[in-house]
Amino acid sequence: MDELERLLDDRRPRSRAWTEPDPVLALLTSVEAAGDEATGLAALTALARRPGAVIRLDVAARRTHRPEGSGRWTAPSSPLGLALACTHRDGRIRERAVREVVARPLPELVPFLVVRTGDWVREVRDRARAGLAVLLHDDPARFLPAAAGVGLRIERWLRGTFVRNQLLATATDPRAPLESLLASPDREVRLFAFTAGTWRLDRKVSVALTAPDVRLRSAAAEAVARDCAWTGRVEVLRRLAASPHAEVRVQALTGLVRLGRDAEVLPYLDDTSSLVRALARAAASRQGVDVPAYYRSRVSPGAIDGFAEVRGDGRHLVELLSHPSATIRARAVRALRLLEQAPADRVLSMLRDPSSPVVREATAAVRSVPPTLPWELLADERPAVRLAGYRLARQLGPVAELRAALTAVGDGHVRLARRGRADAARMARSLVSVPWRRRTVVPLEPGAQDGPELRALLERAAAGLDEQTSHLLREHLARPDRPVP
Repeated sequence: MDELERLLDDRRPRSRAWTEPDPVLALLTSVEAAGDEATGLAALTALARRPGAVIRLDVAARRTHRPEGSGRWTAPSSPLGLALACTHRDGRIRERAVREVVARPLPELVPFLVVRTGDWVREVRDRARAGLAVLLHDDPARFLPAAAGVGLRIERWLRGTFVRNQLLATATDPRAPLESLLASPDREVRLFAFTAGTWRLDRKVSVALTAPDVRLRSAAAEAVARDCAWTGRVEVLRRLAASPHAEVRVQALTGLVRLGRDAEVLPYLDDTSSLVRALARAAASRQGVDVPAYYRSRVSPGAIDGFAEVRGDGRHLVELLSHPSATIRARAVRALRLLEQAPADRVLSMLRDPSSPVVREATAAVRSVPPTLPWELLADERPAVRLAGYRLARQLGPVAELRAALTAVGDGHVRLARRGRADAARMARSLVSVPWRRRTVVPLEPGAQDGPELRALLERAAAGLDEQTSHLLREHLARPDRPVP
């Protein structure tokens, strides 16, 4: 099943041509034809771990013609055969397959039964819904985990509300394995298990502090903060406020504010999260704290970002442009840019800073680009500096942008070379106007000195460009004096 795992993990978009079979469907069909039931069950187990793959397989099966749809129905003997029959284009085959799945249920087949609850044929849909309701009622511990993944994803379909309601009703059953669902590798299932269950406060706190995904942590922290606001459990909120996750700290501080503990929120004025800082500033205003003065008195990433948010006089930030910490220098450049107070000479000198993040922030802060600067940076040894030169060249107009793109095509840095190829192709296609597509024509008119240089760069970069891009650029640059429409 290594080949199936590889195909299921491949998330690249597949061709939608009707003549090309889906590789997953073709592989499963071959396994079924071989009659190896153990391998078929292993394939169904692999599919059940990927609910999205089940839905994609159903869509692909509807686009694939299978001649066994005609003639007398013969119930497949293997579970994999039943699963494939549930995805058949013929509604009569799907209906009979659903009947067989309900008659001899397996957890591996339940995802295919869930998909059929939204079938466009009413007879198939009604039979699948009735069968799913019975299975979930009779044995929720066995069938709820199998149905949840696909059921939560088809909820957005036109007829997907039924499954969501069934899952919620089953979650209220004392036999429902919500604790095991809370540890599911599927984050949609984890969030469903938490929101559908009734949990003790200590379990909610544990989920808020240890859950692997942000949505579940946020939901758990919100539930804890709500409970603590009603019961006055300040110590629990303090514990959550020390979490490394911003979404948990926000909920904890909101609970402290509701309990009138504004003074305990003030230390978070220079938090790394902008939302936490905004909440702390609101508490500080009620306490009469001078927030800009507080930010000026501290040297930390959060304090610098917070000072930019209150729109103060950033003269003290200029001194931080030479701070030994690269993080502080980068935040100071960004804050001065947001305040529109960045000194041009200092910013230009930071384009060759030893730290790549500082170079990126300085590039964004440059307002007036000297004509020779981009080409000096593009000749630098460091990829971050060359990328800065590439970005600055785009501010000098289309001719400079094309020159930079053609220069970058042969760069040894993969990211910069890929960006140069993409921009060169975009500009080449924008040079011509086509009647079936609305496109802005680029006013690319190289001067007497630029034309020969661009043609020379194009010849050097031709090996890295596609044929159409090279042809369009070569044709346009061959006569640079031609007016562009």
